[in-house]
Amino acid sequence: MKTVEFHTCECSGKRGFADVRAAEKALGRAQAKRDRTAERRGQRRAIDRENRIYQCDFGMWHLTKQSRRSFEELGTYRAA
Repeated sequence: MKTVEFHTCECSGKRGFADVRAAEKALGRAQAKRDRTAERRGQRRAIDRENRIYQCDFGMWHLTKQSRRSFEELGTYRAA
């Protein structure tokens, strides 16, 4: 199986991708893999699935399961 080139990011030790294109490609592959796994198990409802990318303060791109909405809500709680 092909993988998208990544580096360990200094911000958190997570997989970091150098540019948006690589992150989007990795996101598509991760979603496809999760979907195939769920199909094999016969349960698609309860799978955790990466659904977006974001850029960290170190300039790397990461995958996350957290929705944009919950991320923004969390940010407003922290700012208050």
